Amino acid sequence: MNTETTDTGENVVELITESLMPGHRDALRRIFNSHGARSPMIIWSPQNEEMQSAQMRRFAAICEEFADAEGRIKASAFDPQAFNSLANWIMVVAIEGDEYRYLHYGRGIADFYGRDMTGETTEGFTSHIAGFFKALYRAAAERHEWVLSEHEPPARVFVRSWRRLIVPLSSDDGEEVTQFAVINLPENELRAGLELMVDPVFVLDAEQTVQYANRSARRMFGIDASNMVDSALKDLTTIDLDLPRSPGDMLAHEITEDSVQLYLRDDVAERLVTTVSAAEHRGTAFYIVVMRLIGT
Repeated sequence: MNTETTDTGENVVELITESLMPGHRDALRRIFNSHGARSPMIIWSPQNEEMQSAQMRRFAAICEEFADAEGRIKASAFDPQAFNSLANWIMVVAIEGDEYRYLHYGRGIADFYGRDMTGETTEGFTSHIAGFFKALYRAAAERHEWVLSEHEPPARVFVRSWRRLIVPLSSDDGEEVTQFAVINLPENELRAGLELMVDPVFVLDAEQTVQYANRSARRMFGIDASNMVDSALKDLTTIDLDLPRSPGDMLAHEITEDSVQLYLRDDVAERLVTTVSAAEHRGTAFYIVVMRLIGT
């Protein structure tokens, strides 16, 4: 398949929409494969056991509480705050003609993605991802049916996969779908481990821009996770690292480098030991930068 054809606007949407039909998955598989990702998983009207995640099952159960006698949920009755802490992983998407706009974009999703999409549309994503989202929302609206999906994002997004449950929300007369309630859960074993570390940790891509900072790093440097992705490390921390080797080279030769930096915190100069190594995520090498304060 010609990649230029699959990457242009409505061509992607039409190809993916067609591939969502039974027996027509080849186009969807080829589009994702051409971007180094496996074909998404799509399950219509998923059963409880297919949701796997306790968070997703809880989301589904609360959604069902909003449903009327015919099983439809009116958009005017839906309230993300009714989900308490789950609201961090919920999106509300409005249909605006051929566009799909995020009215609510959970803070947890924004922190993992590195960008708050509230007020923006699916066009803000990479072309094949934007096409996939538009096609899936379009199909869910036409079918008026719940759908479970799992897809791999572009390698630069430091998440192994996104698993989401899309629930159509209807107009007050129940005749058409006007919005969607979506729970969107990230999966990344490496990221989960880094998040638990006491020391600040940053993940940088080959261009040395930040793709992830763990909880300790965000707290120490006062970083807003929803606006940090693709920022330079120096802009976020004032620390200017010299990284002459690529992460791929460091990984291939098992190189780890230590250095000592001076860091000004609360007008006090402190020494900061930085350890730089590399790790692979979905076939792409990243720098892993671990920092540790050792006092003055």
